[in-house]
Amino acid sequence: MNEQQLGRLLRRMVVLSAPLPLALLGAACGGSSMVDPGGEAGASAGGKDNGSAGASPNGGAGEGGAGAGAGGAGASGAGAGGAGTGGSGAGGASAGMGGVGAVAGGGSAGMGAGGDTSGCKSAPLLGCSGGEVVVPNSCVAAAAAQPGTVLPLDTCQAICNAMFVVVGCSLSSSDGTSATVQCMTGCPAGRRPAGFGDDTVCDSADGLGGYFAEMARLEAAAVDAFRIMRDELRAKRAPKKLVRAAARAAKDEIRHARATGALARRFGSSPRATAIPRGALRSVEAMALENAVEGCVRETYGALLATRQAELARDPVVRAAMMRIARDETRHASLSWRVARWLETRLDPEAKRNVERAKQAAVRELMTSVASGGSVSFAVDAGLPAPAEGSLLLGKMKQALWS
Repeated sequence: MNEQQLGRLLRRMVVLSAPLPLALLGAACGGSSMVDPGGEAGASAGGKDNGSAGASPNGGAGEGGAGAGAGGAGASGAGAGGAGTGGSGAGGASAGMGGVGAVAGGGSAGMGAGGDTSGCKSAPLLGCSGGEVVVPNSCVAAAAAQPGTVLPLDTCQAICNAMFVVVGCSLSSSDGTSATVQCMTGCPAGRRPAGFGDDTVCDSADGLGGYFAEMARLEAAAVDAFRIMRDELRAKRAPKKLVRAAARAAKDEIRHARATGALARRFGSSPRATAIPRGALRSVEAMALENAVEGCVRETYGALLATRQAELARDPVVRAAMMRIARDETRHASLSWRVARWLETRLDPEAKRNVERAKQAAVRELMTSVASGGSVSFAVDAGLPAPAEGSLLLGKMKQALWS
């Protein structure tokens, strides 16, 4: 999908979803689109770039989901449930997938069954960076005995009592009776490089200033992510246009970090510095795994959020800044899909399956994170969607791009 096609798709999704329920989005990469008022909707793939997507405003089910009646919520499943009258359409993610993204430095995230999490909710986490909580040892999986083990997302959500979205957690220590868990709360969008400690949050006592301070930190981390991409693509003898596009994206992210940092200071906060360790050059499969999770999923959703902010942020200064950022992020998301296509030609069948599994796991985690989030005090000024709308947008993006 090229930049123009993706940009049109994202704008249509925003226009059709706010403030009215999302009726329809165009299918990705040249596919067809349709409305099904009778309540059945789905997606079909006609090849890599020829998928079609449909959506129902009256409660049809997406892949794996269940349609909602008046005021209802989608049932659990891999996909997103359709929205009924007054209903939220988010489908739940399958349990057992550990990790914030499916990949950290090329490796897959931890797996394991969650423990008994009844009565395990921690005291509220009020800071900007998640934090550590102490819970009974029974609240974590018996298999999670080693410090540093990434816990399943459903376990994290049962334990971590955060102000906004819980995106993951890990075991810090255990003494046999109690366990210390590091909770991570965050904005579920944007490209993170390997080695980035994702404790980014979307709401806190710092309000709009805190939101843009954390956004600036994520944009600064993306500078390193694209520089790493540039160097690895060059080392793998990728087409020069991809190497140049990655280098341009890194320069864009420098500008984004400055712009969002200025917004943070305008609203009374200051961005934190981010140091990203540079590792050795990775294999093609490791590159493809990271690109699938961080680019084709997180960054593509980030481009959608930026597009919405550029259109609907009430604060005019925010809206103006996000207009430029949205254009750039759409181009970066398109680059992720182009890189994915090139890397795929260099993968064996098993590696391709690993990449697809990582991408689908990232989609499930993203959908659960968005659905579990609460309303933020500054959503209207920043142009952020309410949780129900965010789930609908993400469900339609899944149908169009990730099914």
